[in-house]
Amino acid sequence: MNVRQLALMALFMALVAVATMIVRIPIPQTAGYMNLGDSMVLLSGIFFGPSLGFMAGGIGSALADIFGGYPQWAPWTLGIKGIEAMLMGLAVRHLKLNTQRITLPVIGFFILATGWMVLGYYITEVFMYDQKAALAEIPANLIQAGGSVVLATLLLPIFSRIIRSPRTDAS
Repeated sequence: MNVRQLALMALFMALVAVATMIVRIPIPQTAGYMNLGDSMVLLSGIFFGPSLGFMAGGIGSALADIFGGYPQWAPWTLGIKGIEAMLMGLAVRHLKLNTQRITLPVIGFFILATGWMVLGYYITEVFMYDQKAALAEIPANLIQAGGSVVLATLLLPIFSRIIRSPRTDAS
């Protein structure tokens, strides 16, 4: 990893955290909240691959939980969101998805990866609370997933140009 990649990954961790914290809609049944951070989690998997995407998406999301007053969720979020980004990274790497523009396969994998997020939080909430509370949060998680898929789809071409642009020297 070169300095540019390290800086971009750190920036993406911050973007994930900010996107997660900027719009938070509380869900009383589980003391969780709805957000649009998954859009950045999905893009981190695309641009950094499975391993570094896991780190950027998982750590950025966990930091949002810690800084946002939900520290009890941070370890779960690290794993769930990290795996979400990792799934996108694996799809791009192994299926050679075109991520320069919006394509149906990319959108399909956005949906699958956010589907994992919904399932991951359901399992966690059953463990932390009970099945009734976990079921009550599924609609909010589905809305969060859908909004994040739309936002990631709209941001993909923009971020693709920025991140993949050749390095320019100001000298």
